Amino acid sequence: MEKRRIWQLFFLGVVIVFLVVRLYTESAQEQSKRAIFSWSSKEVTNNQTQFLHDLITYQFDRVFQSFSSDVTVEEIASFVADLTNQNINVYGLSGTPEWALDPTGKGMLEQLEQIVEVNHQLSEEQQIKGLVIDVEPYVLDGFQWEDQSVQQSYISGMKQLYQAAKREGLELLVVVPYFYDTQGYQEVLRTIIREAASEVAVMNYYRDHEIEHLTFEAQEARNAHIPLTTIYELKRPGDHDLTEKNTYYEEGLSAVRENADQVIQHYEDQTIHIAYHDYHAFREVLENE
Repeated sequence: MEKRRIWQLFFLGVVIVFLVVRLYTESAQEQSKRAIFSWSSKEVTNNQTQFLHDLITYQFDRVFQSFSSDVTVEEIASFVADLTNQNINVYGLSGTPEWALDPTGKGMLEQLEQIVEVNHQLSEEQQIKGLVIDVEPYVLDGFQWEDQSVQQSYISGMKQLYQAAKREGLELLVVVPYFYDTQGYQEVLRTIIREAASEVAVMNYYRDHEIEHLTFEAQEARNAHIPLTTIYELKRPGDHDLTEKNTYYEEGLSAVRENADQVIQHYEDQTIHIAYHDYHAFREVLENE
């Protein structure tokens, strides 16, 4: 009788562990969000109606929006309020390779200050959530992967920006390419994920190898307890030297969704978000389907 009770308790324990693991996994998957990059300020001033319609229709949770210098604080605040009223979170979007050369992070901090200024015009529920920063030092003229001065300058600037964002209660999403860990920037990438980012967003631009190319970034994000966003390129081959393997332009949105589901399932023990690059390419792919 006692032996039977022990087996019953053992079985009950196994069931409880299974349910806890399953609930944790499902919770992580439920947190997955869909974002879109928008580099044109036309969506802020001239095309807001169509933009908002697309965001709602295709169930985007987040927008990474660039704000040019000729757009006023009032225009940005109105745009952000309209989106957040539809439960769509807005993040500022900015980046230039030269920022990697400034250890003070001055140019990036100015972008953060713009967001803070806009948020002063909005209620807490409507405010911009953070900044998406896309600094790609490897496209600089004369860039060399082994140049330690650029690496340290890049890291220093990012740390300055991250600390400033934290002080303002803002998130910092750092965009990186999928190949940093194989091109001599592994320590740079590790430091950014551990010490200079609320979330890492990977330009995972190599079709059919998305899971494989996220191995290092996913492990580091898991260890740092931060989310990871995998970005899907939608621009046509030839744009910005993109090849057919870099983009889902021909394969379409259903292929993106299928691959994203596979990535989320593979990394089921952590939070994985997805993002599309970018809105204009998204519209073009839509029209081709």
